Order: sequence, then structure tokens, then C-alpha cells
Amino acid sequence: MPAPSAPVSVRLTRRSILPLIAIGAIAGVISLGRLWLFDTHAPFEVLWAEDGLFPLCIRKADFVTCLLDPFAGYFLFLPRVLALPISWLDWQWWALASNIAAAVLAAIACFVAAFILRRFGLHWFVVVVGALVPVLAPITGLEAINAMGSSYMLLLYVSTLLVALPPRSGLTPTYVVVGGALLLLTALTIPSAGVLVLVLLVMGIRGGLPALVVGSWIAALAAGLAVQVIVAVTAEQRRSVSITAESLSLWADSIPTSIFTFWPGLSLGEYTFFANFTLAPIAITGWLMAAGLFFVGIWLIARHHGRLLAVGVMLIAGLGFGLIPSAIGYTNNRYFVVPLLLWCAALLIALDPVIARTRVWVLALISALILVIWWPAMAASAFRATPAPPWSSEVARVEAACRADPAFVDRPIFTPFWPPNWGDGLTEPTHPNLPCLVVWKWLDE
Repeated sequence: MPAPSAPVSVRLTRRSILPLIAIGAIAGVISLGRLWLFDTHAPFEVLWAEDGLFPLCIRKADFVTCLLDPFAGYFLFLPRVLALPISWLDWQWWALASNIAAAVLAAIACFVAAFILRRFGLHWFVVVVGALVPVLAPITGLEAINAMGSSYMLLLYVSTLLVALPPRSGLTPTYVVVGGALLLLTALTIPSAGVLVLVLLVMGIRGGLPALVVGSWIAALAAGLAVQVIVAVTAEQRRSVSITAESLSLWADSIPTSIFTFWPGLSLGEYTFFANFTLAPIAITGWLMAAGLFFVGIWLIARHHGRLLAVGVMLIAGLGFGLIPSAIGYTNNRYFVVPLLLWCAALLIALDPVIARTRVWVLALISALILVIWWPAMAASAFRATPAPPWSSEVARVEAACRADPAFVDRPIFTPFWPPNWGDGLTEPTHPNLPCLVVWKWLDE
């Protein structure tokens, strides 16, 4: 059995923490900048889906009522909390404020990711790229970039790094307590955090984490997941859970499609070759890729410690995070964001010894090449960054309607013309219904 990797000096001082803060700040700029690249008005006019609905709920009812109201059949803690300071502002500023808040959240998450990666003793190139990939990866620009409603993706990514990459210098009580708080926050925000329980058990069995830490972190996850279970079984509108052969097949088929987003424009499917010839991939390509990731992950977990154990854990965790929501619902690009982030980070960590021996100019050349390849997808997608409708126009429309008829009940629409059917699938208080009497109260403030 290979011996664990030799420890690397990772003593963090005030001087060495500054680059990590800089990484976080750069991440926040990139997160917001990808909206701006597509449409310079987007940061001011795009109020994305739940990012608008949740502050509206708080202004109509109150914070505690809205926090405890299930959404899509589960408890959604962090986006609800982030909606509170947004709700304090005049609603014409909600779009800009929510986009700034999402960028700050991305900055914090990427700083924490950089901190974890560096404490594990990885090369600075791996630290920088591994921390920035949540805001740089092409797939995040499709829908997830700079949205508070997608904060669970950042939580799952950082939490997996936390569990898979314990500090080489040892776990301090503060690190364990803060890590437990992060895992609790993740479990309170997304039920898929249950995958981390399995990851912790693997890390404990393979000696990657002390038993006491494994037990305390599982307890933190269990507390959050218990809340999720209670909410799921008592919710007025429960989330449909139905695992079928079709849903599993769609999940597998989406794996290669998602992986190919790392080379924007590349696709896997039937195509015409030189006008007269039709070629198609083998039907089980997705299953072969899933099996390959699974067996490589299992082999790394069973045979290795330290860095390669972490790589194996991240491969398996990525499969789990993508499989659960896809299998019980429908396949969506959002469900493959966290898997791709983890698989990208796993590749970087696996190559860390090679990267450490590579000359700086070679790493710079590789980075430039990747940015060139990714640049066509760097701007957020039209779906994500097109104001639909522009928030300032929607505020003006609702206020005009309410001035004309104070007894009217309007329904604000958020980008991308959301919620569908004017919110008929939602229930109060998390519903877009907005009585004009409430709007008049806002106008008088």
C-alpha cells in the first residue's frame, strides 16, 4: 500500500493569507463580471428567479415565516437568509443588491476553497485554479453564475473539499468547529448534502480523518438533514420523488454532454461527416463514463491515502451529487455543475506533483490556452444574463398599476420571465401575489 504523501509546510501567516483574500476578491469580480460581459445592464436589471421572490416574501410577511416556508418541497436556508438584507432596501434596488450579494458570496466561498486547498499543502497553481473554477467553469455561465438561489452549489463544492482535504498540519479545534458549522449550513440548504455523510464515513474508515472529527461532522450534517426530512414530509407541496429507468438513463447520457462543456462548442451526438456520412456515438457512452469515474474512484479510495484518496472521494461524490436530483426529478444543467467542479478539482489535485515540477512559464502558457478555449463561453448565457423583464421596468409597471387601482393585486415577474404561469404553482407566503395596499405602503416610506 503506498505511503501517505509527505507533509508540506503550510503554515499560514498574515502575509500568506493575503493571496487567498486576493483570490476571493478576484472570484467575486469574475462572478459579477460574467453577467456584465453579456449585457452591461444585467447587474442592474436582472433579478433572478428566487433571488427576487424571497425578498418579496419577507416584505409581504416576515423573515421567520418565509424562512420556515418550504420551497420545492425542502428547506432552503442560505438563500432565504441572504434575502433578508435585500428586503430592507427600496425594491427598485433589489436587482443590483442581489447581484452584489451573490458576488460577495462567491468571493467568500472561493476564499474558503483556496484556504482549504492551501492548508492541504497543494501547489499555488492548484490552489488558484481549484478556488476559481466555480466562477470560471463554462457550465456555471449557463444558469448558475452569480445567483443566490444557486448558493448550494458553492456550499457543496467547498464542503466536499473540507471533508476530503484535511490540513496537513493537523486539525485544530477551531477548524473542526467552523467546519461543522459549514456542513450544518450546507445540510440546511440542500438535501443532497447527505452524500457527504458517505464521504465522511469513507474518510474515517480509510484513516483520512480522526474518528472524533468524523462523528462530530456527521452529527452536524445529521442535524441539518433532520430538518430537511421534517420539512419534506410536512410540506404542503411535496417534491415528486420517482426513480425510473428513464431518469437514470437521462442522467448517464448527460454526463458526457456536461463534460464536453469544458471545451465550449464540442458535442457528442449523431453528426454528418463530409456531407455523405452519418456517424453516431455508442448508445452507452454515458454509462461507460459513469462506470469509469466510479471504478477509478473506488480503486483510489481502496488503494491510496492522502492526496489520491481525496481524488477518489471527489470522483464518487461528484457522481452522487449529480445522480440524486437527476434520478428523482428531471435532468437539468444545474445538477451537473457541482460534479464538474469536483472532477476538475480532482484532476488538478491528482496532477499536483507534476504541476509542482513544471516551470512557471509552462503553467502560464497552459493557463492562457485554457482561457482562450473558455473565452467564447465566458460571458453568461443569454438565458442567464438577459433582463427578462428588466427589473426597473417591472417596478415601474407594478407601481403604475397600483396607483391606478389601490385595490388591485399584481404579480411581479422576475428574470427569466419567472415564475411560470404567474406563480400559480406556488403558495403563500412564497408567492408573487403583491397587493397594491402593500405597494402603497412602500411608496409612502
